[in-house]
Amino acid sequence: MTYPSIFALDPESVPENGDSAQFWTTDRKATIIVTGLRNGMRQPLEDLLQEAKRDIVENSRGTITYERAPGGWFVLSGLVANRIFYRRTFLSRGGSIIATLWIEFPRHMRPCFEGAVTMMSHSFRVMP
Repeated sequence: MTYPSIFALDPESVPENGDSAQFWTTDRKATIIVTGLRNGMRQPLEDLLQEAKRDIVENSRGTITYERAPGGWFVLSGLVANRIFYRRTFLSRGGSIIATLWIEFPRHMRPCFEGAVTMMSHSFRVMP
């Protein structure tokens, strides 16, 4: 994934198996989390979408303002507290891995991050 230079990898966030990583801006106001977790239950993408929506609305008390699921991946975006979130998820390796990109930043910083979110989202994919 390509990401702006205002973000730095938090090396302590990467577990030994390397299945996730967290990036922060220097002021720690914005964060990126990427994960590639096993899909042990072989959940289809539609189930993962419904689970993600429930988690955002019920557990985080967030509001989803944008949803797109064209097939093969989905995106959810909206607000949790006074922060904008963006989530993109897809299945890889024949459905055995759930890959997720989560970006979160203060609402007032939206103009600063719109282009960066697009860049990161478009570059977030499985490497051959």
